Amino acid sequence: MSISSKPLPLIAIVLLVPVAVLALLAVRTLALEYDGLKLRREHLAKERMDAAKALVIAPLESLGSEALTKTHAAYAAGGSDALSALARKRVFTYAFVFELGAPLYSATGLEHQYDIARVLQDKAQSLVVTLDKTRSSATQLAPAGSGFSIVRCSAGTMDTSVCIAVDSADVTGALRTAMDRVTQSTGLTNVALVDPNGLEIGQPKTGPLSATSQPLEGLLQGWSLRAVDPASAGDGLQPPLLLYLAAVALIVGWIAMTWMLYRSSMLREETAAARANVIAQLAHELRTPLANLKLHTELLLRKSMDAASVERYGAVLNSEIDRLSNLAENAISVARGAMTTPRLETAIPDACLRAILEKFEPTLADARCGVQFTPGAGLASRFDRTSWERCIVNLIDNARKYAPGSEIQIATMQSSDTLRLDVSDSGPGIAADQREQIFEPLERGVATAASGFGLGLAAVRLLAKQNGGNCWVEAESPGARFVLTMQSFPVARVGQEPSAC
Repeated sequence: MSISSKPLPLIAIVLLVPVAVLALLAVRTLALEYDGLKLRREHLAKERMDAAKALVIAPLESLGSEALTKTHAAYAAGGSDALSALARKRVFTYAFVFELGAPLYSATGLEHQYDIARVLQDKAQSLVVTLDKTRSSATQLAPAGSGFSIVRCSAGTMDTSVCIAVDSADVTGALRTAMDRVTQSTGLTNVALVDPNGLEIGQPKTGPLSATSQPLEGLLQGWSLRAVDPASAGDGLQPPLLLYLAAVALIVGWIAMTWMLYRSSMLREETAAARANVIAQLAHELRTPLANLKLHTELLLRKSMDAASVERYGAVLNSEIDRLSNLAENAISVARGAMTTPRLETAIPDACLRAILEKFEPTLADARCGVQFTPGAGLASRFDRTSWERCIVNLIDNARKYAPGSEIQIATMQSSDTLRLDVSDSGPGIAADQREQIFEPLERGVATAASGFGLGLAAVRLLAKQNGGNCWVEAESPGARFVLTMQSFPVARVGQEPSAC
């Protein structure tokens, strides 16, 4: 029985269900854990970004507050002269005084830059307009050349308002200090601020980790904070899809393992059955020649004085002994896989074949088989004579058993390095799908009453391949033709005389 024709054991099918359920439950548990951890990570990342935003904005909220208070008090006490004195001390970059919302006076300790001063004054004037009884001060970030300045305004008495502009270098320094504190306090890396124009202040992004960007509010409205959160990577968990794929792989692996165990078990059973069959067939094959040996030995003993009987019974005994010897040699070749070293001898291939035909003449006569021999290998060469003779014996014996009563045609050919033997018969032939199968050990062709158990052809192919050749079967009409090739070497290259076969 072939393996595929036997159903899988019920226990394997029953065990597959709990294994699949457990695998899916394990994956589902890991997926839930992954989702929970992902949510916790996202929550912690948001908390870290919120803390970073607060740390960045906080220093700007107080930057310039003290200077504005000092400037406002000085103007109230000493007027424009007091502002000029503060300007020379670099208390502010620019100071603007407005009355009823209109520019009244300005002061700076720097070389006057009209474009920057105009932008800052316009920004200060827009802030002054928003001041009223409920809002006595206002602050806003304003562009100042290649940087940004903080403009602060406060309302005074007599409809007068005072505004100052903080130096852009001080603003940039405060932002960089704030980003350093973000890195130290939150663990974020590659912290940078991106202004509304896309320019960055801080550390450039490096490495494979992706950065998170959050918009800012307050003075940094329109800006964004970008940072890398190292805690968001390297947790060792895989996304749910990969986990489910792992579960599928586990189930498939279980099925494959079950199938392999089942197949191994079936192979062991079939091997054991094949061995038992070999032993049974070998016993049957040995029974006939042993019975003949016993019978003709008894007859030989009874008629030992009759020379003709002694010669006839002796020939039968010799034939049966050769049969047993050939059977044993085939079994040994198949068991070893014909992995012995070829033993090269110098001989004439056709002479060896004729000697075998002469020995086989009584056996072929009993099977009513005639022989037509076309010689073509009459030159002495160096080859494995023992394997050559064994192959000839097996192929002729195969034709005798499976095509009794037919004429066996034998032809040999010889080239510089190859011997070829063709053995044809007019028997039932061999189906195309069996022409490779018959060369397997313990395999036989069509159903037949012929004795044997499939070792002869297997031994022929193994011996042929051992000697650098091959053996195959071709279709004849009718019958089949077996072709054997074997490596040989001309005697001229080795300088040896042929031995007798």
